Amino acid sequence: MRICSIEGCQDSIACRGLCTKHYRKLMRLGDPLAGKEITKKGSGEAFLRATVETTSDECIRWPYGVSDKDYGLVTINGKQRSASHWICTMAHGEPVAPRVHAAHSCGHPRCVNPNHIRWATHQENMSDRRIHGTENIGERNGKTRLTEDDVRAIRAAPPILKPLMEKYGMSRDGITKIRGGNRWGHVK
Repeated sequence: MRICSIEGCQDSIACRGLCTKHYRKLMRLGDPLAGKEITKKGSGEAFLRATVETTSDECIRWPYGVSDKDYGLVTINGKQRSASHWICTMAHGEPVAPRVHAAHSCGHPRCVNPNHIRWATHQENMSDRRIHGTENIGERNGKTRLTEDDVRAIRAAPPILKPLMEKYGMSRDGITKIRGGNRWGHVK
């Protein structure tokens, strides 16, 4: 039986090397060792209000609960939103258009420095992910079966598709899209 990675804990692992108790604290509070003093009602809002006037250029890490995608979460006036959304609203006003995102110029989802966050369209936000190297493409995608070397080999191979389909377990369409650059376009 594998045990929790937290020193002194003898419970079995549930997820991410942590037991159920410590994993829940990580998800709720952002820290598997967090105590109850961190969850006082209004502490998240108070943290953001204290942060909104910063002149620092360093990332300011959200110390409380996070989402499954590692973004800070906070409830203000009964509405739960990302900490990024709230700090962007406090620093820059309400969203300028429907369906805009609080985008990070630093690429760190837990950062709440208002100097790193701005309102951006979905497309702008996705472009930022490519710049930061946090885009979930290629080998970073947990569902991929290929490596970048495989993609290069597919592109360099003779134009006979059947052997490639068999070797990589892919459809004709998949191989064709890789060869044409419609998939794995970031690989040169």
